[in-house]
Amino acid sequence: MQKKNNTPGPGTRNRLLETAIDVFGRHGFDQATTRMIAKAAGVNIAAIPYYFGGKGGLYQAVIDFIVEQIKQEAGELFEQIAGANFTGDIGGQHARELIQAFLERFINFIAGSEQGPRFSRIILREQMFPSPAYDTIFEGFLKPVLNALTTLIMAASGESDTRQATLKAMTLMGQVLIFRVARETIVRGLDLEGYSPKELEEIRRVVVANALAITAIPGK
Repeated sequence: MQKKNNTPGPGTRNRLLETAIDVFGRHGFDQATTRMIAKAAGVNIAAIPYYFGGKGGLYQAVIDFIVEQIKQEAGELFEQIAGANFTGDIGGQHARELIQAFLERFINFIAGSEQGPRFSRIILREQMFPSPAYDTIFEGFLKPVLNALTTLIMAASGESDTRQATLKAMTLMGQVLIFRVARETIVRGLDLEGYSPKELEEIRRVVVANALAITAIPGK
């Protein structure tokens, strides 16, 4: 009789990572078990310590993966913002265009992508019950997003108070996140299909219009 080979094979690590995103997102770190994750992934439970050192290491790997995916999603815009010259009226207009592009991409990812709800469950749990992994989330993409939006708001509106500009940036982020956090209320309240392409376009128009109103230069 041939002895069963329990050595993890190719693709095992990725299957565990993808499965853990859903299991941690639905059950939280404390309630999720390595047995639950391994069973859902269809792999031997020994693969978790083999690849990740245990449940804590797997959770951190999930957080790292989410952060990297979101950074890749917005990487091009971060580069444009970092290299832009926002002086004068032309600079202000460019800043408003980048705000629009940033928010449209954010909406598409949070409300319109397959990964949006999967990632959001974990991020929202970390917001409510932050673990040491939250530092990775904040430093990895939330802080850069806030800093980028703050820069754009100051350039677009002439706001000189960084704190006020940051508060406005948080407001803009909140306008997008509500469409994931309160999805069921929004879908039922507006009798939506559940963010069809037409509905996403309607959401984008409203959020962008609000953003442009917030960043308008007084008297112009």
